Amino acid sequence: MFAFALDKENQRVDEPSVLSTVPMWFELPEAAHAEEMITRLADADHATDWGMRIISSHSKLYDASGYHYGSVWPLFTGWASVGEYRYHRALPAYSNLRANAMLTLDGSLGHDTEVLSGDYYQSFSTSSPHQIWSAAMVVSPILRGLFGLHTDALDHRITLAPHLPADWESFAVRNVQVGPVSVDFKFHKTTNSMTLEVTRTGKGDCSVEFSPAFSLRAQIVSVEMNGKSLEFQVQPNDEDQHLFMRFPINDGPNIVLINTKKDFGLALTNELPSLGSTSHGLRVISESWNKARSELKVEVSGVPGGEYELGVWNPAQIISVENATLTKQGKLHMKMPDGQGAEYVHRTMLIHFGPN
Repeated sequence: MFAFALDKENQRVDEPSVLSTVPMWFELPEAAHAEEMITRLADADHATDWGMRIISSHSKLYDASGYHYGSVWPLFTGWASVGEYRYHRALPAYSNLRANAMLTLDGSLGHDTEVLSGDYYQSFSTSSPHQIWSAAMVVSPILRGLFGLHTDALDHRITLAPHLPADWESFAVRNVQVGPVSVDFKFHKTTNSMTLEVTRTGKGDCSVEFSPAFSLRAQIVSVEMNGKSLEFQVQPNDEDQHLFMRFPINDGPNIVLINTKKDFGLALTNELPSLGSTSHGLRVISESWNKARSELKVEVSGVPGGEYELGVWNPAQIISVENATLTKQGKLHMKMPDGQGAEYVHRTMLIHFGPN
């Protein structure tokens, strides 16, 4: 799980590196090893507001202007995002996805630069201003990561396993091709339900595996398709749980209704800084529930004295919060502690719920 580099004497030096996320794309590491690495990479020594440094800024090899020794490549940021989604770490995954997506809107619209400084939001003078692999790492994390979209033409099957940002209430995916069949998806959710409408055109067999992510606190009340009960499985892991179902797509609307209760989620909307600035955005390093699902511990880092807000899905469930306050608008507001000379400092937030 550790990439390595060579020092000035060409001696191997083991360092935690964003390159370690490449095996995660293919789900090769054991979950516990991947979780440890993602937690390391989610902190501010690796993550900037505009993407992932190749190696930690704390490393003795770090050079923010070095092509392979501390710079930020959108290519590696995209690898990190997909790897984090594979292991159900949706908040850092979305932050990396969003950083890459926003780069396409900054400067020449639709152009994705090759490499940026690790210290300042500025691309290198030697960087290709429009690099195809950078552009690909906007598309792949959206489709393969956030939506968990996969097609299998031999089995006539589409897989949709989304890790949606908590504050997304709807999405649509159109023209997904499986052989001669084209499928459209429309999704909508409320605090107590999810609805997926699937329509198709073209002749031939086609089935869908739908596996949306829920918080570990959420409870599934029922699942229906076109008004009739639909068989499902709940597949939990250490970070979230997925509701798995498989069904054929027939002509006409195919409407899946999922009734839930006590679902919960946090949302972080990161932004690019002004050109030439350093990082100042919040990092969500880890989330962990207690066994009773009545307490959520959230480890974050931010600039000393900085104030931040996290969006909350279904905030009415919260009884109290430690090291943050729940605003009237249903958001979590926190102030980071002061730090003498530190670029980033840590804080642990505890969210308390009623019994589940």
